[in-house]
Amino acid sequence: MPRFVSMNLYERYRDAVWDLTNVRQRYEPGKKHRGLTDEEIALKLGLTVEDAAEIRCIAEIEKTSLEVYLDAEGIKEERFKRPPGKK
Repeated sequence: MPRFVSMNLYERYRDAVWDLTNVRQRYEPGKKHRGLTDEEIALKLGLTVEDAAEIRCIAEIEKTSLEVYLDAEGIKEERFKRPPGKK
């Protein structure tokens, strides 16, 4: 069940949650990155798990461009055609 998160709380933690989340997938050769779970993010930032999850979900919608949603299939097809590590 979605939980209401105040705009103040969202704006305060949005970037920190986004930087820690596993939603943002990135690959940097030779560098390990494991995004944190909502539980781990909540513990690290002093939030409830529900607040961390809601902030992550809203940030994902806000930070993902409309083109990505509309052309998700095409983007995935192109990604599989590229050699690993190339953008």
